[in-house]
Amino acid sequence: MTKATKTIELALQGGGAHGALAWGVLDRLLQEPRLRIEGVSGTSAGAMNAVVMADGLEAGGPEGAREHLARFWKAVSVAATTSPIQRDLWARISGDWSLDNSPSYLFFDHLSRIFSPYELNPLNLNPLRDLVEANVDFERVRRCSRLKVFVTA
Repeated sequence: MTKATKTIELALQGGGAHGALAWGVLDRLLQEPRLRIEGVSGTSAGAMNAVVMADGLEAGGPEGAREHLARFWKAVSVAATTSPIQRDLWARISGDWSLDNSPSYLFFDHLSRIFSPYELNPLNLNPLRDLVEANVDFERVRRCSRLKVFVTA
């Protein structure tokens, strides 16, 4: 007895850790032959997952989506190694993954409460934007007929 295909829609929240977690969930859902993802909405990291998945689905079906998501999150992890915001030495030694006591995090956190990011970035550097643009074919996402995509910043 075969079970019918179930159509689902997804809402993906923001936050870097949530985005990485959602990648794993999406990877598993895309492996399930009885599921068809009809629509996805996402905010922040969820929006990035949504467009990367749509790009991959249009390019190569569920397997293409899995490959695109894996490539994107690998690029995110590589880019994070050069971020000025890192855990301090004691946090690394003690296995604390939180940035709460990181001097660079605290410095940038306080600075962002005083100045606009636009005041502190005269060269308009945006590594995350560059990463998304390098990993997503937005024309293909616009043409995507397999998935309805709704994103917010």
